[in-house]
Amino acid sequence: MRFFWWVVAPVLAGLVLLAAGLEVVPAYTAQFGTGIPGTFTATEHECGGRDCVWRGDFVSDDGSVVRRGVGLAPGAEPTGVGDRVAATETGNRRNVYPRNGSADWLLITLLGTASLVVLVVWGAGVVRAIRRSVRRGSAGS
Repeated sequence: MRFFWWVVAPVLAGLVLLAAGLEVVPAYTAQFGTGIPGTFTATEHECGGRDCVWRGDFVSDDGSVVRRGVGLAPGAEPTGVGDRVAATETGNRRNVYPRNGSADWLLITLLGTASLVVLVVWGAGVVRAIRRSVRRGSAGS
């Protein structure tokens, strides 16, 4: 248990915080910002395990942005291949977002906050352990 707290927990929390940091701007832009409006056209439906992802092509309303083989973030589900969904391009590496929004921003916020809390508590524990070690060392001198 000690190994998990002192080694595994901060590494996992750091990785989750890094992933959340990479995704936060596109997710917030989709939910609260502007982004580039366009249309997502479903070309395939991939399912692996419990998750299914729609893949397809995004074309901006003015035709200036075209992304092929991009995923559609959860929030508006096409019913079949060829369906078109109003979407927003926000700079996400893998996905465009439904124009009516997605809950990704909330999940990213919760995971990022939880990871940050774990790292702060872990860091406080490290400081306490170092102080105890220093006190023991100076008491034995």
